[in-house]
Amino acid sequence: MTTESKPTLEQLEVGKDGVEGKEKDLQETSDAIQLAEAVESIKCSPWTASMFRLYGCLTIAYLCGCLNGYDGSLMGGLNDMTSYKNFFHMKTASSGTGLVFAIYNIGSIPAVILSGPVNDIFGRRKGMFTGAAIIIIGTCIQAPATSHGMFLAGRFILGFGVSFCCVSAPCYVSEMAHPVWRGTLTGLYNCTWYIGSIVASWIVYGCENITHSYGFRIPIWCQLLSSVIVAIGTWFLPESPRWLMAQDRTDEAIEVLARYHGEGDASHPMVTLQIKEMQHQITVSVANSSKNWWDYRELFNTHSARRRFICVAGMACFGQLSGNSLTSYYLPVMVQNAGIGSTKTQLMLNAIYPVLCLITSVSGAGLTDRIGRRPLMIYSLLFCSVAFAIILGTSKLSVDDPSNSSAANTSVAFIYLFGIVFSFGWTPLQSMYIAETLSTNTRAKGTALGNLLSNISSAVISYSSGPAFEKLKYYFYAVFIVWDLIEIVVIYFWFPETKERTLEELEEVFSAPNPVAKSLEPRDISTVLRTLEVTEVETTRADV
Repeated sequence: MTTESKPTLEQLEVGKDGVEGKEKDLQETSDAIQLAEAVESIKCSPWTASMFRLYGCLTIAYLCGCLNGYDGSLMGGLNDMTSYKNFFHMKTASSGTGLVFAIYNIGSIPAVILSGPVNDIFGRRKGMFTGAAIIIIGTCIQAPATSHGMFLAGRFILGFGVSFCCVSAPCYVSEMAHPVWRGTLTGLYNCTWYIGSIVASWIVYGCENITHSYGFRIPIWCQLLSSVIVAIGTWFLPESPRWLMAQDRTDEAIEVLARYHGEGDASHPMVTLQIKEMQHQITVSVANSSKNWWDYRELFNTHSARRRFICVAGMACFGQLSGNSLTSYYLPVMVQNAGIGSTKTQLMLNAIYPVLCLITSVSGAGLTDRIGRRPLMIYSLLFCSVAFAIILGTSKLSVDDPSNSSAANTSVAFIYLFGIVFSFGWTPLQSMYIAETLSTNTRAKGTALGNLLSNISSAVISYSSGPAFEKLKYYFYAVFIVWDLIEIVVIYFWFPETKERTLEELEEVFSAPNPVAKSLEPRDISTVLRTLEVTEVETTRADV
C-alpha cells in the first residue's frame, strides 16, 4: 500500500505564489495592450511647442554631423588649392596626399577605446562636449601649422575628437527622438554631414584666389564655428532619458520625456509606454551585460548579438567603401580625370555637389519609413555600380579625345548622379540603421566599435585612393563596380528590415534562426500581445 504525500503548507504557499505571479503577469500584459492602444489612438503633431523644443536639442547633436562633413569637403578643396599645395609641396594625387586624408581617420581609431565608456559612464552630453573640445584643440594646431608634421598632428587630434562626437551624437538623437518620427529624425543626423560639406566647399571656393597661406588657413579656422557651438550648447541640453533610466534616475527621465514627448504631461500615454519599455530593457540589460568598460563580449556572446553586429560591421564598412569616399576627398581629381582642367571649375563643381546631396539625403530620410531600409540600400547600390561603369567609360573617352566635350559632361553628370542616389539611399541610414540594430545596453559600445570599423575602412580607402588615382587614373573605378555588387549580396542575405518595428520587436527578429525572413513577415503587434495573453490564461488555468 502506497501512501500519498500531502503537500505541506509551504508548498501550497509556493504554488499559490506561482499562480498569483502568473495572474500578475497577465494583468501587466493586459495593461500593456491597453496602453499600446491608447498610444495608437493619439494624433501626434510635429508642430507643437514640445516638438520645437526637441528640434532645438537635436540641432546641437546634428552639428556633430556637420563637423565630420566639414572636414570631408575642406580637405578635398584644399587639395586643389594652389596656396596649400605650394606651402606644403603637395600633389593632388599621391601617397602623401592619401596620408593627409587618412591621418584624420587614423586619429579616430584609438579614441574608440574611450568614446564608448565615456558615453556609458558620463552620459551622451559629456561625450559630445569631450569631442567638440578636442576638435577645438586640433583646429588650433592644424590651422597655424608651419610644417607638414604639425599639420598632420592637428588632423590626428581632430580625428580623435570627431570619434567621440560620432558615437555620442547618434546615440543621443536615437534616444531623444520622438517615437512617431524616429526614422526621420534619426536619419536626418547623417544628412547634416552635407551641411558641413556645403559650408566648407564654398568657403574654399571663395578663398581660392588668395595666394598667401591665409587662403587655406581661413577655411581651417572656420572649422571652429560648429565645434564651439556644440561645446557650449551641450550644457543646455537635457540628458538622454534612456541613459538616465540606466543610472536609476527615473524621475529625471520622466521629466525629460514629459517635456519633449508628452506636451508637459508626465502621465501622458506616450511617456508611460516609453518608461515601461525602458524599464523592461534595462532589467534585461542588467542581467545580460557586463559593467566593465573594456568588456565587449556582449556584442558577440549570443545569436541575436552576433546577427546585430553583422549589420553594424557591414553598415560601418559599406558606408565608406562604396565609392562615396572618393567624392568626399577626391571629387576635384575625379572631375580632372573626366577632362576638366580648370581649378576654378573643379572647385565650383566641388561646392555645388554637396548642395544637391543634402536635398536628396533629407528626402531619403523622410521616406525611410515608407520605402524601407533594405530596398533603399539595395537599389541605390545597384545604381551606383552602373554609374561607376559609365563614369569609367566616359572618362576614358574624354581623356583620349580632349575635344569630346559630351563624354566629359556625361562623366560629371554621372559623378553627380552617383552622389545624389547614394545620398538618398544611404546617407540617412548609415547612423540610423546601426542605432536601430543595437540594443540599449550595447548601443554605445556597438556604435563605438562600428565607428572603429568605419574609420579603418575610411583610412584604407582615403590613403590608397591617392596612389591609385595617380597610377590607375579612371581604371580605379572598376574596383567599385564589382565591390558594390558584392555589398548587395551581403545585404540581401544578412540585413533584416527594421521599418515600423519597436526595439522589443527587433529583439524577436534578431533572435530568430533567420532574422531576414522574420523581418519580412507581416507585423501585427496587437495580435502578438493578445495571443500571449490567451496563452498565459490557458497556462494559468491548467496549473490551477
